[in-house]
Formats: sequence, structure tokens, C-alpha cells
Amino acid sequence: MQGSNDLMLILSEAEELISQDRYHEAIKILENNLDHFENEVLFLNFLIRLYLFVEDPRASLNYLNRALEIEQENLTTLDIAGDVYTSLKDWNQAILAWKKVVEIDEKKFNVWKKIGNLYYEIGEYHQAVQAFNNYLEYEEDIEIYSLLASIFKKMGNEIESWNYLMKAEQMDPENEKILLQIGETYFDLDNHDRAINYYQKATKVNADNISAWFQLGKSLDAKQDSIQAIDAFSKVIELDPDNVLALFHLAEIYAALANIAEASRYYEECLSRDPAFLEATLALAALSWAAKEYEKSIAYLEDSLKYNEDNYRLFQMLGDIYEDLGEEEKALSFWEKASELEE
Repeated sequence: MQGSNDLMLILSEAEELISQDRYHEAIKILENNLDHFENEVLFLNFLIRLYLFVEDPRASLNYLNRALEIEQENLTTLDIAGDVYTSLKDWNQAILAWKKVVEIDEKKFNVWKKIGNLYYEIGEYHQAVQAFNNYLEYEEDIEIYSLLASIFKKMGNEIESWNYLMKAEQMDPENEKILLQIGETYFDLDNHDRAINYYQKATKVNADNISAWFQLGKSLDAKQDSIQAIDAFSKVIELDPDNVLALFHLAEIYAALANIAEASRYYEECLSRDPAFLEATLALAALSWAAKEYEKSIAYLEDSLKYNEDNYRLFQMLGDIYEDLGEEEKALSFWEKASELEE
């Protein structure tokens, strides 16, 4: 059996290879020395972590089991075990390993965050709430408050969701994520003035926050403040020229203002970036149809069928246009197809 100096030397050699992104070489060196260090938990844990890093958790199981045989209550090994089983989607084993960590040493309360995140990921919301609250007994955390607000919102408990958002805002009044979350809550309650206020706060904290500008545009549009909504969505496009949804919202606003030229231009911009964008196609086809540009309208719809071949709305509109043109047989054919697809 080799000494601790030899162990540190081989681990240092592996770390040097890792620093050069030569992960598999590091694994090979460690496994070549396994006979010497198979009873060293530190060595085994290092190897397990390395396999996790290269996204091959199954290859680490033998080493994990060996490490736990040597020392069943090694907190580091149990923590890593949770990570391994999470990667393998063995949720129960992951949670058992992590819960054992906090049972052995309550000071390892950070593990409650891992447990809560896993419960949240698999949709076990009540257990996630309990785990996160266990964490909060030891330390306040804005991220946890934000997650709890999201969970209670999903569970339909708006009051509890709001309480956690207020706690988060008190901790950091300029946290842009929390400001957005509060703005979204007000938006869902149709309190657009308050939503706008919070989204504007978020844009002041970070003038490049695309989500804040986008949500601000939606709230202003909901208030029918078209000019400012256009400014907000234009800011989104300035920051992200390929943001198709912002382009679409701009098109919709201009259409509502009866500025057909600008509406058409933005719908076209949508389709130039995403030819499969169904709503933009239908809007353009409707504008062309209203202007009695039948061939143009049909061309939009037929082009969209290349990407949305099973969408009944395209066939329905084609049928309506052909009826308007007096071509009853074609209209009937498209309507029948639309009816078949809708069913």
C-alpha cells in the first residue's frame, strides 16, 4: 500500500491533465493506479467526480459502491452519490443519499437546496417546499425565495407566492429576476400599471435585460399604450435583432393601428427568420386577402404548408379564399381537409 504522499502526487498529476482538458487521460492514469489506492476514499471520490464531469455516471458506480463499503457515512461520498444517482435519474436513491448527509450533520444544510431542486424538477412540489424551508432555517437566500414563489404559483397559492416574492424584494430591491417575477405576478392579475412599474425598474437595473423590455412591451400593449409599447419592443430588437416574438408583437401593434405597411413589414421580418411561424403567415395572408391580393395570400398559405402541413387553419383559410374567388370545388376540398385535421 502506498502512502499519502504518493496519493497526493497521483491526484496532482490528474489535476494537471484536467486543467488541460485532458479528462480521459486523467481517468486512465487514476485507473492504472487503482490497485494501489482502491481502499482510499479520497482517491475513489476523485475518480467518481471525474466520471460525472465527463457525463458517464454509470461508469462511476463500482467506485461509488466501493467507497461506501469502506466508509458508509462519509459525507463527501454520500453527497457525490446524490449527484451520481441524479445523473442516472434514480431520484429515490439520490434523495436518500442526500437526506443521509443532513441526518448525519445538520451543518450540511446546503444539501437541502439540492434536495429541493430535485423535488422541484420532478414535480414533487410539497416535498420541494419542505426541503427549501429546511434550508431557509439556516440561511436566507433570494434564489430559494424565488423558487418557492414559483412553486406556490404553480400550486395555485397566490398569497404564499406573493409572500416569498416580498421577502426576496426586501433582501435585494434591485434584483432584476425578482423584479421580473413581481411584474409577471401583477401582469397575471391584470394590474398593468404595477407590472409596468416593476418592468421599468428591471430595465433601469439592467438596460440590456431583453426579458424586461419584452414584458414591458406586453404590459404597455395590454394598456393600449401603443407608442411606448413600440419603443419597448424596438429596444428588444435592438438588443436581439432575431427576436421573432418581438417582431411579431410590433406587427400586431401596427396592424391594430391600421398601419398596414409597417405591419406587413414586421410580419415579413418574422417569416424571414422563421418561415414556420404560423401566426405571422395567417396575419399576412389575411391582410393580402383583405386587399383582394388573392394570389399573394394563397402563396403565403401554401408556403407555410411546407412547414405546417397538418395545421387545419391554413386549409380553412385557403378554402375561404377560394370560396371568395367563386371556386367552390377547391374551397370544398380545402374545407374537408381542414375538418379532417381539426378532428
